[in-house]
Amino acid sequence: MQPTFTKVARSLAQAFILTLVLSQAAHAEPASKESLQRYFDAAKSERIADTAAKAMLRNEGGALQAENDPKAKAKLATRYERLYGIVRKHVVSTVFGPKAIADYQQYLQEADVKDMIVMAQSPFGQNFLDKINPVLQMQPAVVDGYVSKRIQEMKARTDDSVPPPVALPKPAAGSTEALAQAMMLEWPGAREQFTKGMAQVAEKSLEQAASFESQGNTDLAKRVRRFATAIRTEFKFEEVAAAQARMIAEEMSEADIATLTAENKNPARFAQRRNIEQIEAELMGRAGASLKSAEMQKLLAGEQAAAKPAKAGKATSK
Repeated sequence: MQPTFTKVARSLAQAFILTLVLSQAAHAEPASKESLQRYFDAAKSERIADTAAKAMLRNEGGALQAENDPKAKAKLATRYERLYGIVRKHVVSTVFGPKAIADYQQYLQEADVKDMIVMAQSPFGQNFLDKINPVLQMQPAVVDGYVSKRIQEMKARTDDSVPPPVALPKPAAGSTEALAQAMMLEWPGAREQFTKGMAQVAEKSLEQAASFESQGNTDLAKRVRRFATAIRTEFKFEEVAAAQARMIAEEMSEADIATLTAENKNPARFAQRRNIEQIEAELMGRAGASLKSAEMQKLLAGEQAAAKPAKAGKATSK
């Protein structure tokens, strides 16, 4: 059974070192529904529903593409379009419905949204929404995977010996990965957020150690203290930045990396973009939850049940 301290450490690490996780500030005056709708229109946000529907119906879409018989293909196309409409409608109502709008209003001011609209309508904003932000939204999974690996390595130690520092990649100067690594190392607030997160992981781990020791479990207490020390002194921000850079280099062009690096150096522009990143992440999260919801499964099950009698009827008439 996994020790409690490891579960605590992993959850804290996930919560605090995601360098692209955006803080939600409480504002006195929420954005209006009308302004949010204008932003959704400018950002073409309903594309998220299209993407979600295609992902949900990937198997049906594959079958449609593979079918060569014209009549069978037409039937599959009709079914796909019907299912696509059902899924898309449900995602739209979940992501852009009244309850969702009320949630977005909790952390966005009217001025925030007006700035977001201006940026979304700009050439950079369109490129950011279409090409750059989808890559950035993949970062939490990259960070989580790397953090989990490092935590398991530290947890597995049986003595106080300290291994050599993790060898960081040294990409060729001027390469896409080198540009990405330089960008991630200088990402506004990322290093400070990482340091704060690791300090909290270590602090919570030491609290767990004290609790185990008070219960007479000195061996586990010692392991936890060893883990806390490793987290505090060995785990470096540069490791996470390098892991992120590898993925970015695979998914993003050098031109987009250069543009994003320049944008990051403008505090006002970075603050505006952060709001867009935050709400786009919220939209995607809600879309994903919508696909997994019981209501969605019920809708699709109802569609399948309605299709069966029609097939049976045709067989009987023959």
